[in-house]
Amino acid sequence: MTRYAVVDLEATDAHSSENKIIQIGIALVEDGAIIGTYATDVNPHELLMPRISELTGLSDERLSLAPDFSKVASKVRKVLEDCIFVAHNAKFDYGLLEKSFLNIGLEFPPMPRIDTVDLARVFYPTFEKYGLESLSEKLNLSHEHPHAALSDAYATAELLLKIEIKIQKLPRASLEELLRHSDNLLYESKLFLQEQLPKTALHSDEIMLVHNIATKKFTDKTSVSADNNLSASFAENISKLELSVREKQAKLAKIMEAELAFPQATFIEAPTGMGKTYGYLLPLLMADKKVVISTATKVLQSQLLRDVGPKLEHTFGIKMSKIIGTRNYISLDKFSKLLLNNTDGKNFEIFKMKVLVWLTETTTGELDELSKVMTNAEYFAAISHDGSINTKQFHYEQDFWLRAQEKAKVSQVEVVNHAYLVERLADYPENFLEHRILVVDEAQQLFPIMENAGQQSVKITDELVKIDIENSENPQLIKRLEESLVFQLNKKELNLEKIKIDAEELKLSALTEILSVPNSIIWRKNDKIFASKQDFYNFSKLIPKETKLFMLGATLSLSKDKPSFPDLLGFDDYRFFKIDGEQAKNQELFALIDGPNVKNTSVVDYSNYTADVIAELATLNLPIIVLFTSKISLTFVAEKLSADGFNILAQEINGTPAQLKKKFDKGESKILLGLGSFWEGVDFDKQNRSLLVIPRLPFATPDDILTKKYAAKFENPFYDFNVPMATLKLRQALGRVNRRKNQYSSIIVLDKRLSGKSYAKKMRKNLSEALPVKKLGLHDAISEIRKFLI
Repeated sequence: MTRYAVVDLEATDAHSSENKIIQIGIALVEDGAIIGTYATDVNPHELLMPRISELTGLSDERLSLAPDFSKVASKVRKVLEDCIFVAHNAKFDYGLLEKSFLNIGLEFPPMPRIDTVDLARVFYPTFEKYGLESLSEKLNLSHEHPHAALSDAYATAELLLKIEIKIQKLPRASLEELLRHSDNLLYESKLFLQEQLPKTALHSDEIMLVHNIATKKFTDKTSVSADNNLSASFAENISKLELSVREKQAKLAKIMEAELAFPQATFIEAPTGMGKTYGYLLPLLMADKKVVISTATKVLQSQLLRDVGPKLEHTFGIKMSKIIGTRNYISLDKFSKLLLNNTDGKNFEIFKMKVLVWLTETTTGELDELSKVMTNAEYFAAISHDGSINTKQFHYEQDFWLRAQEKAKVSQVEVVNHAYLVERLADYPENFLEHRILVVDEAQQLFPIMENAGQQSVKITDELVKIDIENSENPQLIKRLEESLVFQLNKKELNLEKIKIDAEELKLSALTEILSVPNSIIWRKNDKIFASKQDFYNFSKLIPKETKLFMLGATLSLSKDKPSFPDLLGFDDYRFFKIDGEQAKNQELFALIDGPNVKNTSVVDYSNYTADVIAELATLNLPIIVLFTSKISLTFVAEKLSADGFNILAQEINGTPAQLKKKFDKGESKILLGLGSFWEGVDFDKQNRSLLVIPRLPFATPDDILTKKYAAKFENPFYDFNVPMATLKLRQALGRVNRRKNQYSSIIVLDKRLSGKSYAKKMRKNLSEALPVKKLGLHDAISEIRKFLI
């Protein structure tokens, strides 16, 4: 029977080659159980650094009474005898132990090593962190004293046993496939997998196995559901959901019901936080309509499926399904071909192993579920679905994308995101929207998505490598043209005519083509040249004539006498309704008057100021959401807060928006730093009391392509467009933390331009329609927040 010695060492300094052991913890594992432990302090004969003492809980006084390593070495060697060495980061613990034996002139017998970090990466493929503390929390390991050697060793031993159980539940063919790729695991970790092989089952009733790829069997039915049990009364249906009808929500429901009689597109401007989803959805379902809902982001799309879908199915028998782009799903056909090779490099091979395990657990096949740790975009691209289906493919019956399409066809409600909507409408809208009502929520968010979909681009380096000077008839001319082109492309102001002439002479067809797009705006960003039409892309032309369309949003008209969103989207025949909001009693906004001037302060200095304010607000012990307009600023603030000892969740640093929101809702951190998607549609409805911090007003930059297009529509684009749009974005942010009447929040805008004059007055007036606005210094604001929220 194999015995494992699970070891953890605490040291004077893990980052120094001169480090010494100060504590040893060993947990012995055999036959699926922890059978014994060994622990001892070790006297390093030097003072501990304060951070080590704080981390481990060990003091110089305690260690001065501990034995030298030479006194415990023989005992340690005896405990480890005939064992396989296991550690969470085996390189550190094994290396330090081996060095410590050599330092006292004793031989450390070579031992096979297993690294549980590597194993955890494979067998917990959806986790975002693989540190022992994070794993302990996720897996409920016994870990009462992190960074105490025996506590760490015991938790690692439990982790090993949990991984052992997971392996034994795999079909034997899956484990055999994992073993084919396991030479890439650190040290002799492969031995642990081989040990479990005889303990695995040949078959499983819950698993479909095709060519060593095991997936969960599809158990949910895709047949059309029976008639729903909705009442003819909106109020009664809301009551069945154990909710109360809100005045604005009922008004929206009446508009939705009445507008089904009109073929024109219906635009409805409605405030956030009024129960809008049920307000527009239930009347359509009551009229026995099938619906496609388009949301602004994938995060909000998933949120609808998680929060609304189960309630509709449980209460009314109504099925809701999600549709996302094909590339978001795994292609088992592509993955199976990749498995034929097992020499694609350590990280890619471990990625394949992670995917093999994940496939035995996932019910959706959506690649977003997989951890991004130690992977890159190319790994995901290599296994992403391209929408092609062949009934003769080995994995046809296991295809997740096909399954999602089948579920959508029989669901009364399909939920998509705007990017997918625009893509499908441009390709084949009739099949997509056949016999369905289309509801576009957060309709104003269509503009950037349509803009991105409509732009053309060419990579400059891809074009330049086509220039073949050596084999040309006139090398000097070609070299001169190349130098001229590169010079022109690197100028701040592009001379498009000169660039086009050079590109034509050099026969760079892709670059010439993009510069020849008629009536377009051309610009360079990084290594790409972009082209976009001068006017907005016409959304109305994408909608089939027989489709009834509802467009909803918090602000769909900038003002009464200026072009509105319907006009800009290409609609000339439409119906427009506005549901006025009311000032919230559960929110308040503070426009700070004592911060630095954001326009005259460097990014680093303003980030330090922002981090200091967040640190001061953190003393209130409330959840804090900070919404940035710049990734650079977010990164600087995240670095400073982390350096100051704060536990934070930062977008693109600690995970995706969906992952961060999940962790934040669970209370894994009280500070979340977010970017764009958190402004537009992520609802923080789990926090009863919260702070929302806006470091900088969300004005679009002057070189933003949409801003340039809007500028052509207004006499004073900044005052008539930029200011209302920034105000709209602020109001959207307010709605993110106001989802319930009994949910309270304070919003702090650090950018003191909001407390100024001229356009700031217009912004404050608009914001005050939604909530009370106060101009105060930081300390007075904190005092007010304390009264309001605590």
